[in-house]
Amino acid sequence: MVVNDRPQKRAKRRVTATPFDFLTFPGDVGAVGLDGPFRENIRIFLSLHGRPLAALPILAPSAAPSVDRPHLLTWRVPFRVSSADGREGTPAPDVELYVLEEDVLQSKSIYCDQCRVVGWSDHPVCGKRYHFIIRNDKSSLSGAGVACTRCGALLSYSNLRCLSCSCEITYDSYESWACLLLQDYTHLLHGIVHANGYGHLLRVNGREGGSKYLTGFNIMSFWDRLCKMLHVRKVSVMDISKKHGMDYRLLHAVTVGHPWYGNWGYKFGTGSFALTAESYQKAVDTLSSLQLSIFLSGTRFPRTQLQNTISLYCSLSDCQLLTIRDLFCYLMQLLHFPPAGHKSAEVAAVGALCAWSRDQVDLAKATVIKFLRAVVGPQWVTWRALRRASCHAIKPPELLDYCLKVIVGEQVSNGSIVARYNLDSKTIEYRLEATNSQLTATPCLPRLSRGQLVHDLRFLYDSLLNPITMQPYRPKTVREAALNSAFKLLDCKQLIRHYDEPVLNLLPTNPFVMALWCHVELVDYPDDYIVLPPELLVMPVEATIFDLKKMVTKAFQETYLIFQRFKVEQLVNYEDASDVTPIKTLFGSRGMVQIRGRCDGNNQNLGQYRKERGLDNWIVDCSCGAKDDDGERMMACDVCGVWHHTRCAGIDDSEDPPARFVCEKCTSICKRRGKASGGLENGNPIGRCQDEIRSSFARAGSFECLTTVG
Repeated sequence: MVVNDRPQKRAKRRVTATPFDFLTFPGDVGAVGLDGPFRENIRIFLSLHGRPLAALPILAPSAAPSVDRPHLLTWRVPFRVSSADGREGTPAPDVELYVLEEDVLQSKSIYCDQCRVVGWSDHPVCGKRYHFIIRNDKSSLSGAGVACTRCGALLSYSNLRCLSCSCEITYDSYESWACLLLQDYTHLLHGIVHANGYGHLLRVNGREGGSKYLTGFNIMSFWDRLCKMLHVRKVSVMDISKKHGMDYRLLHAVTVGHPWYGNWGYKFGTGSFALTAESYQKAVDTLSSLQLSIFLSGTRFPRTQLQNTISLYCSLSDCQLLTIRDLFCYLMQLLHFPPAGHKSAEVAAVGALCAWSRDQVDLAKATVIKFLRAVVGPQWVTWRALRRASCHAIKPPELLDYCLKVIVGEQVSNGSIVARYNLDSKTIEYRLEATNSQLTATPCLPRLSRGQLVHDLRFLYDSLLNPITMQPYRPKTVREAALNSAFKLLDCKQLIRHYDEPVLNLLPTNPFVMALWCHVELVDYPDDYIVLPPELLVMPVEATIFDLKKMVTKAFQETYLIFQRFKVEQLVNYEDASDVTPIKTLFGSRGMVQIRGRCDGNNQNLGQYRKERGLDNWIVDCSCGAKDDDGERMMACDVCGVWHHTRCAGIDDSEDPPARFVCEKCTSICKRRGKASGGLENGNPIGRCQDEIRSSFARAGSFECLTTVG
């Protein structure tokens, strides 16, 4: 020990040494000190738990960029997945969360495409965007690094020079890697949150997406807890999730009543083609309540594959399947919770004896065996034929169905009853098997393999739910209603999670601070010049009006680019209050405050940051009722320039749009004026030139401001 008279040095705040558990984060300690808005919480979170990647001191001075700071800064937050395979003693795999801070002012993509189609296109452009990324297990960054610009060798982030050619690592190399990271579509998680707390979940990939340890449920639960901890306000997601090649938003809505993301509070946000939350719910109810008897009522022979498949699962289920929801719920249950082999018959028997006596069950078994003995030779008898032959002798029908389930394996003289699953006819078949036969009798119905279940699920999905491949059936009005409902469910892709709703009504957990939601209006500008969501301010209870003005100025200057020269002038309705007046005497521990201010100087250069939609001033007026961009394919009228959905104009998504397009309104006007042909042949259309209309189809999580065609 060394003792001297020097004062002890203050310990620096260090990044957490022990990684958090991914499945339980943040727990009791991860969210300590995160009581403010997102713009403040994200900085605290990164300083406590983040490890800078390629920080400024690491790179050589000569490698520094020409601008003041790089366009992207990256942190790594390590996690550990406990009980990854459910067995104790197995080493827990590591997972890293990458947080990229994007400086929008220097970014190549100033405007947010996601905000444009979710209803936030009028929000001002934020100065910062934060990307939360979990890389795919097969492409972990810890083993990759930055590629050398000269020889292409992969280098560790701690290296200042290439080990092969001694080339110096530059910021351009680092930022090129970071840009590629943002464009990678294989991430297990990729979410974006703007500095104002509005965010977008771009993708979640579980086991089917390449994850080795994490399921989609694990990743979504982590993202949900992370958003709550950081006080994210709203998060949108475009639900284009797939399950076994099927649109999961349609399948999950039919089986559960809401999309898969609804398990974490995501609700209907904005519907394409002017759909509303009420029309979405009506479509769910219409399609999921469709009666299965519609498909089984026909007496035509031979029976169709659809009828055989429905009858198969109706016969396997211990409960009566009446609707489409019942059918798909049962199939999903078989996929996720398969029967436990021989025990299923025993469990079913216990429940059955509560309704029927043992004598009734034995008598029913004897009747079925009698019909099987009457079969000539070793022929198989289908479930349907055996049930039809026994239905008059065994009543009620529930007793007969139960008997057909438990009779498998029943020992009779010189043999036993066996059953098999016929892949071709999609039926269960029975016969009496001699004792010396090589076919082993099992005391339960044959179990379907996972591959068979997935095959049947996809067949039923295509036949009953998918509007493109839905099979024809009667009555025609019922099918048309089901078809329209399926289209509506597929068209409702934009979902929103409102994290800020409970915050509005909660008191601060810290008794020494107060929370105010601040609304700002600009002087000398029209009311519709800018649309600002309120900003949350957390300040000490002894704060004054002067402190409030100072904090509001700083908050809006740091959050929005257009407010870089913003200054607060006065509080609305409290113009005469002195700057030394305590805020708590006016608003209490929580409340709403209206601020009036102005942006000094020439604001023309900052005008491009007024809206996330950019400088475009498009007009949408489609026949379906849509008044704004909804992410669907559109085209502009060559006469008036108004945008319309291609689908509403009778153009299928798989078809190319016409070289010229004139909407119905302009067509009728031209006809009345007798200039229909002249208006179309003119080389000078009033509307947007076709060369300016971009051809774009929405990709997973990435689409143009107006997903248009030309």
